[in-house]
Amino acid sequence: MVIDGRGQEVSVPYEKFKRIITEDACCLGEAIEILVDSETSAKKINILATLAGYDTTIAAKKDFWTLLVDTRHRRCT
Repeated sequence: MVIDGRGQEVSVPYEKFKRIITEDACCLGEAIEILVDSETSAKKINILATLAGYDTTIAAKKDFWTLLVDTRHRRCT
């Protein structure tokens, strides 16, 4: 799954990611890739992912940053 937050304020991809992990976590594949414009945005969303217990990786791409969230170990109720 990819959340493309490029060209948007960080709150937009943050809220999309938050909704997905709180409402649809059991339906996820193995990863969520979040694309954002800056490292700062990736780090802000990374805090939420880390607090939720997911392993993450932040990487710089050519014109954007990506946060890869490993959702193989998700919490389902």
